[in-house]
Amino acid sequence: MYGPFGMTMDRSGLKKLIRIQRELINRFIVKEKILKYKYLVANGCSFTKGSCMIDDKDKQLLTSPQFKKNRFSKKLSDKLNIEEINIANSGKSNDRIFRELFYWVAENEDKVKDSLFLVGLSESTRKDLYSNYLKKYIISYEIYQDLKLIARDFNAPLQDVEKWRNFELKYMIDEDEVEKKIIRDCVLFDSLVGGNVIFLNAWRKSDVVHPKLKFVHFDEEGYKGYNWVDFIRAYDKDWSLGHPWKSHHHRLTDIIYRFITKGFK
Repeated sequence: MYGPFGMTMDRSGLKKLIRIQRELINRFIVKEKILKYKYLVANGCSFTKGSCMIDDKDKQLLTSPQFKKNRFSKKLSDKLNIEEINIANSGKSNDRIFRELFYWVAENEDKVKDSLFLVGLSESTRKDLYSNYLKKYIISYEIYQDLKLIARDFNAPLQDVEKWRNFELKYMIDEDEVEKKIIRDCVLFDSLVGGNVIFLNAWRKSDVVHPKLKFVHFDEEGYKGYNWVDFIRAYDKDWSLGHPWKSHHHRLTDIIYRFITKGFK
């Protein structure tokens, strides 16, 4: 059997050559896809916004201009040479993240086909609540803990909020169903924008993913999984649970960049 330039080649060599050719073709296709993007649209909670980011060297909080330059969405957009559009904010629930993404798509139809979306999923039990008192949606943060904030935003007695919380937790909350809903929302949004979405379990603590969606997977430092927090814990023993530091954002940038350039594998 002959290979390139008339060289003889056995069956295993031919298979290797075919595999290399397929990889090169795939990389070319991926590169062409990357070149078509003009925007990186990121949404999520504070982990995606970059707020409360600490400088590893002096352990000081970065200012707003500083953390915006160092968050993973900005570093990634710089690597891809496209514009960053980050609409993340502290305390967002996954409901709010997807609701705002749907709004963004409706208001920016001309940009959708040129956009790569990066969705940093938040803590699963957070909810998007509408207050009749304030006539707007409120950011509920840790909804079953911050009862005084809920009482304030709903102009409701604290004891009523406590009763509501206890009733929900006892009779209405099932963790498996909560995670299934998150995945359904992921599938729906991914379908809406033609599959140009990368999902990251940023503050979401579950490893439940969908096989046909592009979830960032970690396979370094002895950790294999989909959880950014657990990955940081695996390699940075100096980090106490809080918000990711500057170096964590930079390392995540490299991981997502490789994920993209390898065809989301």
